[in-house]
Amino acid sequence: MASSSPRTVEEIFKDYSARRSGLVRALTYDVDDFYSQCDPDKENLCLYGHPNEAWEVALPAEEVPPELPEPALGINFARDGMNRKDWLSLVAVHSDCWLLSVSFYFGARLNRNE
Repeated sequence: MASSSPRTVEEIFKDYSARRSGLVRALTYDVDDFYSQCDPDKENLCLYGHPNEAWEVALPAEEVPPELPEPALGINFARDGMNRKDWLSLVAVHSDCWLLSVSFYFGARLNRNE
């Protein structure tokens, strides 16, 4: 995760855009790699987009409360029970929701002048 949180609207948008780029790459260009990492026999996995435009399939954060809102948990469990396109669409919808929740999390720290 980022060592410092975005502190302006512009920084929040840049963070959002970079995380989104990583997620889009996972769901398009790197889709075969992403698909193989989402093994249904593994624990509850999440798809993370990072502020450096990287993506990662990982277990949810262990710290409670987590540093950021958590993405959809257990994306790997439905993988083999659904059509691949439908499963990818479902992950994409959950990822969009997560991106917005992260942006609103950062935005909630701004005052009305910011």
